[in-house]
This record gives sequence, C-alpha cells and structure tokens, in this order.
Amino acid sequence: MVPDLLKLRGFFDRLAGKSARPFNRLGMRSTDFDLSALLARPPRKIDQKAARQLIAGKRVLITGAGGTIGSELVRQVAEFEPAKLALVDNSEYALYQIDLAMHEAGHGDVLFSSLTDVCREEHLDRVFEICQPEIVLHAAAFKHVPIVEHNRCAGALTNFLGAKHVFDAAIRQKAETVVFISTDKAVNPTSFMGATKRIAELYAQALDVAQNDTRFVTVRFGNVLGSTGSVAPLFIRQIERGGPVTVTHPEISRYFMTTREAVQLVLQAASLDSAENTIVTHDGRVFVLDMGEPVKILDLAKRMIEAYGLVPGKDIEIKFAGLRPGEKLFEEIFLDTDKLVKTGADGVLLASPAMIDLPLLNPRLQEVIENAKLGDQDALDEAVHHLVPEFSPTPGEAIDQSNKSIQ
Repeated sequence: MVPDLLKLRGFFDRLAGKSARPFNRLGMRSTDFDLSALLARPPRKIDQKAARQLIAGKRVLITGAGGTIGSELVRQVAEFEPAKLALVDNSEYALYQIDLAMHEAGHGDVLFSSLTDVCREEHLDRVFEICQPEIVLHAAAFKHVPIVEHNRCAGALTNFLGAKHVFDAAIRQKAETVVFISTDKAVNPTSFMGATKRIAELYAQALDVAQNDTRFVTVRFGNVLGSTGSVAPLFIRQIERGGPVTVTHPEISRYFMTTREAVQLVLQAASLDSAENTIVTHDGRVFVLDMGEPVKILDLAKRMIEAYGLVPGKDIEIKFAGLRPGEKLFEEIFLDTDKLVKTGADGVLLASPAMIDLPLLNPRLQEVIENAKLGDQDALDEAVHHLVPEFSPTPGEAIDQSNKSIQ
C-alpha cells in the first residue's frame, strides 16, 4: 500500500494537470481527473507581463506566507525577480516549509523570513522597518467559517485588527501598493468570518481614498480547490477511510479556482494601473475574479469518488450533514447594487461596493477592536452589525473561547 501522503500528492498532481503518481486502494488505480471539467470552463491564459513589471526589482512582503494562497504568492512572486522577498507568518511549521522550498528553488539570497503575528503591532512594525517593502500582499487570515463563527473575538482580531496593522505599517513605510486578499464571503455576509473580511475591505477602501502615497487594492475570489480546510482534502480523507463522504446540503454550491490561477489573477489585478501606464487612481478599488459557474459540492464529491475508481452510493456512501453555522447554500461575488466593469484583463472585473469615509469609519472600527480584545462577544456582534448591516448574528449562536470557562 502506498503511504497516504503519496496518494494525496498523486491526487492533487492530477488536479494540477501533472502526471499522476500511481496508487492502490482495494487493488484499483485512480483514473486521471479532468480539472477543466470540474471548473466547467477552460483554464485561462493569463498574461503575466504586467505582474512582472510590478514586482521585478521591488521589495515585496507577503503575510500569511505559509498558507495555501500565501505560499503560491511567494512562489510566483519569486519568479518575477524581486529585490527582496519577506515572508511573514505566525505558524512556525508553515513558515519553515515555504522558507525551505524557496531556498531549495534557489531564491535564498532575496529571502527574509519572519515568525510574526500580524496582531502584534510592534513586532510587525519592526519587520516593516527592516524590509521597507514597496509591495505588500496581505493574505494572513482566519478563514474557516464554522471555527471563526465559534471564536469571533479571535476572528475579529486576526481578520480585522491584523489587517489594520499591516495597512497602517505600509502607509508609515510609504509602500507603493498594498493588495488585500478578500473573499466572496464578504459579500452580503451571513458568517462572522465574511463580516470581518468586509470590515477590512472598508478600511482598505477608506485608506486608499484618504491618502495618495500608498495604493490599496482589494481582490475577492471564492474557494481555492484543495486549500487547507476546504472540502477536497476532507473528501480525500473520507474516501480513503471507506466513506461516508459528508456533504452539508444536496443543493450547496461554491465558486472554485485552482490556487495557481487565483494567484495569477490576483497579481494581474494588482498590476492593472501599471499595465495601462495611467496615473494611479485612489478610488477604493475592489476587484472581483470571474470564477465561472459555481460547482455543486455534491457533484464535486461524486467526481472525486469516481477519480478513485469507485462508484458513488455503492462503494462510497454520500451523507448530508446539514448546513453549518454561518454557511450559505451559495456564495455571491458581488451585490446586485454593485456595478461590475470589465478591466480589459480576462477574468478580472471591477466592483463598486459602498465605502465609508475614514473619519466616520474610525470610531466604529475602534469599537470592534476594543470589544474583541475584551472578549465581549455580544458587544462585538453589535459593533460588527453597525459596520456591516447585512450581517445579523443569531443570539447565542457562537461560543467564543474567551467568554467560556472550562468546567
């Protein structure tokens, strides 16, 4: 029997279009998996010239550098020959992995790795002072919806306060461009995670309009196929244990992209102004990545079972577990009131979400921060609702560990 790790790697190699590593389960070999069929659209051919122009010879800092999106940002940015590449993460193992990979790929001479929590402002400021980044890519976040739903104070501190520290440090160091990685869950959010990301969007927009030194760009996209905490690795584990595979609802659907494609489009969106050789605009831009048609999670589960040479419902049972706290049946990448504008870059659209001026925004933001630090979940919910009225928390829905004693 081939070790589970090799089977996992083999499956994701097939997803990425690489040659499959053979593995056995019940004496069968998995068939090749057609990623383009899963996405219901052909893979995009993304011109990376503008991204190279944005990054080449620049000092670049990436937060959440050890995560799924962060590590792919690191790999792609490194290929564009930055003058310096600073990796920031609060996970020692995740930072070790991406640092090792970059040294093995021959990028060690430009690398600076920092085990830093974005919630620790003094520590983060020190990193910015050392690196003096010109380009900042902020990917650090708590993203798992049910976990953040039950740990709201921690979620608010990382997803908003951490983002605020990064944005403020970038302005103090007069960085040229800050790219904020957001999510479709920030649109009309039903989850606390989505609401915190929307608040960070509001702050990035307000900062972009309020000053002219640092350009802030927000990029929204949906689920990344195979990312940590997503359904694909969960389904793999369930299939290899013999099932059942658990789907929350027969009609639930999500937008999906490959990690590589999402990061290419993020960098393309960030470089649009430089590509067009225009005067940099400060209008609180929020870019939306066109992720094609949403994919039913039930269909995804069936395809993954079939990729193992097994029959859904016969060899592997599929069970419906019910929606989890904060989950929607489907995600939106923009509100009906947003006007999406084509950018000239395939796969990148420009949205126009509502903004709040910085003087009006700051007092509300401070309420969010103070209540999150105090661990006062009820007051935090109210403060978040004031900033994001479409988010209506259900009383008693979450159990924040900072408010719960262990008996």
